Amino acid sequence: MNGTMMKSSVKSAKALPLQLVLVVPFVLQIFAAVGLTGYLSLRNGQKAVNDVSSQLRQEISDRITLQVLAYLEKTYTIGQTIAVASEEEQIDLTDTKKLERTFWRLVSKDMIQFIQIGFADGTSISVEESVNPDGSENYIMAAIVDQESIPRRKMYKLNDQGERTSLIETQPKFDPRVRPWYIAAQKAGKPTWAAKPFLGRSQPFPTITISHPIYDKNNVLVAVANNSFWISKIHRFLSNLKVGQTGQTFIIDRAGNLIASSTIEQPFIIDYQKKELQQIPAVKADSLVISGTSKVLLERFGSFNEITQSQQLEFTLNNQRQLVQVSNIRDEYGIDWLSIIVVPESDFMAQIDDNTRTTIFLCFGALIVASILGLYTAKWIALPILKLQQASEAIASGELDRKVEGNDIKEIAGLARAFNQMAIQLKTSFTGLEIRVSERTEELQRAKEEADSANQAKSEFLANMSHELRTPLNGILGYAQILSRSKGLQEKERHGINIIYQCGSHLLTLINDVLELSKIEARKLELQENTIHLPSFLQGVVEICRVRADQKGIEFIYERETELPEGIETDEKRLRQVIINLLSNAIKFTDKGKVIFRVGVGVERAEIKIEVEDTGVGIAEGEIERIFQAFEQVGEKKRQSEGTGLGLAISQRIVQMMGGEIQVKSELGKGSVFSFRIGVKVAEDWVKQKTVEQGQNIIGYEGERKEILIVDDKWENRSVIVNLLEPLGFSLTEAENGRIGLEKIRDKHPDLVITDLAMPVMDGFEMLSQIRADDTLEGLIVIVSSASVGQEDRQKSLEEGGDDFLEKPVHSEELFRLLSEHLQIKWKYEKGGKEEVVASEALVAPPEEDLRLLLDLALGGLIKKLGDTAGQIGQRDVRYLPFVQQIQLLAKGFKTEKIEALLRRYLPN
Repeated sequence: MNGTMMKSSVKSAKALPLQLVLVVPFVLQIFAAVGLTGYLSLRNGQKAVNDVSSQLRQEISDRITLQVLAYLEKTYTIGQTIAVASEEEQIDLTDTKKLERTFWRLVSKDMIQFIQIGFADGTSISVEESVNPDGSENYIMAAIVDQESIPRRKMYKLNDQGERTSLIETQPKFDPRVRPWYIAAQKAGKPTWAAKPFLGRSQPFPTITISHPIYDKNNVLVAVANNSFWISKIHRFLSNLKVGQTGQTFIIDRAGNLIASSTIEQPFIIDYQKKELQQIPAVKADSLVISGTSKVLLERFGSFNEITQSQQLEFTLNNQRQLVQVSNIRDEYGIDWLSIIVVPESDFMAQIDDNTRTTIFLCFGALIVASILGLYTAKWIALPILKLQQASEAIASGELDRKVEGNDIKEIAGLARAFNQMAIQLKTSFTGLEIRVSERTEELQRAKEEADSANQAKSEFLANMSHELRTPLNGILGYAQILSRSKGLQEKERHGINIIYQCGSHLLTLINDVLELSKIEARKLELQENTIHLPSFLQGVVEICRVRADQKGIEFIYERETELPEGIETDEKRLRQVIINLLSNAIKFTDKGKVIFRVGVGVERAEIKIEVEDTGVGIAEGEIERIFQAFEQVGEKKRQSEGTGLGLAISQRIVQMMGGEIQVKSELGKGSVFSFRIGVKVAEDWVKQKTVEQGQNIIGYEGERKEILIVDDKWENRSVIVNLLEPLGFSLTEAENGRIGLEKIRDKHPDLVITDLAMPVMDGFEMLSQIRADDTLEGLIVIVSSASVGQEDRQKSLEEGGDDFLEKPVHSEELFRLLSEHLQIKWKYEKGGKEEVVASEALVAPPEEDLRLLLDLALGGLIKKLGDTAGQIGQRDVRYLPFVQQIQLLAKGFKTEKIEALLRRYLPN
């Protein structure tokens, strides 16, 4: 019944309310009509604005061009008038007084700011408006080079009548014939504007000059007239020119340098002390509009020289659309500039935006009015139905005592009676259902508490079991390692010790597998990523598994792609665990043929793909799903006894945590292929791993003797470490608990402490806390060694002040590695011994064909076959036995490089 009500509720939620059905079409019609009208109005307004803005930009551009050319034409006309008048002998150029007077009138009437004439004989006359150093009003100055004073130029101050009143300065040397303006006019043979602006001498304003050559009747150059124009006049004109609300105008030359701007009063870099002027590229202008527009023009045209006619374009700057007009300013005497007008579209769109806002306001107003009218209409029509709906919703929400009021409408009154009867029935049913749900909830809560309690008990049991089993294993594996380092053992005893070590290691593996599966099920297993050198990591795995394959007499092939990354970030321990498990299974279930280990990269370089292929017994199709279940084993009963059935289950969970999935392809009797892909981070700052050369035995270390304190309540645990380290030259001290350990630390001042955690009197955590709180013991290295190998214990020991963690059972290689790392010691290795090669002159080598066969086997990595073949050669002739025994000895230690070197020594070149 409850399910039926929920389905009904879902269906009603998807239905449309009656008021919505009545109101929405009415509102949408009005809103659509007003909105469409506003949209068409906006579009037409935008089109009109674009047309008007285009015309306005063109008109303002024409005004700028005409005004600038008018300024320049005036300057040109004055110089040209003087040149023509002199050529037609209306002005006597030899009458310097009269010529000076004429120039004074032109400057005093503000017709021009500067005018000068340089003669072919080196004389010159110039008159210009100058600035008073004391800040008073400007005055007019004349600069004269006459025949008597050549090459000196004398500068005089002129009064209001144009008469010389005082000598201001005498320049020691001035020759107009070497000035750029003189040379330019002489070369061009016609009036010529200067190539670029410069800073005026008397008036420090940006100036541009035009030079006019003057010829006599024989067309011989007699003089060059030169007059100036202040560029600041263009700036004043542009700044007074209104372009929209915020529009800007500026002028540049063809090199892209600023000439004038409506917003930048001084578009030049001026050094007043050196009297030097440097132009500013428009693309580097302080104005964002000028620099942005210039960059857009360069992007569109490639060069300012490519703009040969008026252009109108648009671009976006700071999220605002900019309208641009570019026009040419040219004359026939060398002026070739570009005038650029930039107007934000918003200047023209302000009124349109106001109209748009008004339209939107009207749309919302119409929508509100229409909604109000629609709501009143719908309420008037739907009120009886809404009352019935509210009553039914109250009943559905649990108010089963709610009664539906009757109504004058016959159909609604009948519906009300039906709802009231339904409410009575629902109330009866819900009362019984609530009682059953409450009872079931209590049962589930009790079951959950029991399951949590059992889970906690299992975790505690497994942790305690692990700790209790690791403690005796520490003694078994520790003394197996100690005895294996003894030099007085016979091969048979050494083999027995090795069996003890392998059995203990197998038991330790069982314990670790059970613990890891428990962690995975409790979701407590976490990946610990670190940076590894991938080639070294893979080579280490290959070396471990190749030994096992050679022992079984099967071929082991390692294939890797060349594109593998050098360094990656991943959980080294877990990845090695997964790969070794897959390879070990492949070797275990393969009696003949080969095992292939392939490593490559995925579609992206940050993905590693691993594949293990074997020619073993294979897996039946119906059993493939079972192999990843805990404690499940398939295949022959004999092979099942060799493992726990946890390896693949754990490996699958680990790969899934790494973001992958182990895939299996297998055919019974032919072999299997296990593969997976995982994503990794490529590490650029990897440190290449180094491995200790196999076969070398540590016999001591270089440097001063190191003092080490062992703190452990179990004498057998202390004995393992003492017997491993004492023969190497360390000084060892022992303590049974943390309190005694602290006393001996303060008394002996050891270089390093190895401590257990769980101890009577004072445990390892308390001892660590007191060590780190004692300033006199600052810097003391403490390695925590415990059979509690959970991540929580490891992390807590490091947080309490431990420098590193050494899990029990203690492995000698890991112990030596930690000592080397923290004490910075360099190990001494055993030399000679079984690995020492017999002198070559004492060996008799077999024939060349046998040597080449052995070399091929060594190069192919077929170590077992190499040893067997060497034995067969030795049986043929006893003279070869020393040579063969040397090969077999090197093969046993997997010294393929030494084997290759020995064989090549006896082969002809």
